[in-house]
Amino acid sequence: MLIEKDTIKCEAVFNDEHTHRFVWKRLWAKDKPLACVIMLNPCLADNLIADTTTNLVINNIARLKSFGGVVVVNLFSKLMPKLDFKWNSNEELNDSENDYYIKKAVDECKVCIIAWGKSYESSIRVAERADEVLEMLEPYKDRMYMISDGERQGIHPLTPTARNHWELVPFSPPVKETDEVLAE
Repeated sequence: MLIEKDTIKCEAVFNDEHTHRFVWKRLWAKDKPLACVIMLNPCLADNLIADTTTNLVINNIARLKSFGGVVVVNLFSKLMPKLDFKWNSNEELNDSENDYYIKKAVDECKVCIIAWGKSYESSIRVAERADEVLEMLEPYKDRMYMISDGERQGIHPLTPTARNHWELVPFSPPVKETDEVLAE
């Protein structure tokens, strides 16, 4: 009989009111480097509870076998089940401390995986925020990657074809088609 045991260290960093999450971290092998994953917004996952997306991230990072953990950060820091621009200003959606934690996470990780999917192409506000973050992370561009399913690149972890297998490809910033397309 073979028994395998592992310990996963869990950490999450929130603002004092617990309305914004800056970092969601899982560490399972101290002898391997970390991967940073930047997504859109933190759902409701906390230190112990994981949602579907964070579970898929852990599973796929572990399957790559190159990393000993993952640090998840987001373009927007407000805790909400789904990013809602309709009733929220950018200031409500993103705490001013978020950029500090994004940069810190990328700095401590071997790779940074851009995983906000195609929202850059369909939302002006996501594109503007993503551009801010990408400009801030310019010094790290040589270690930035995106998720591919073997055919498409720059997809979100929830994309059905990427749920069970990630290929990491070098990140190339998406091209905005037109402002008219983004405004729809």
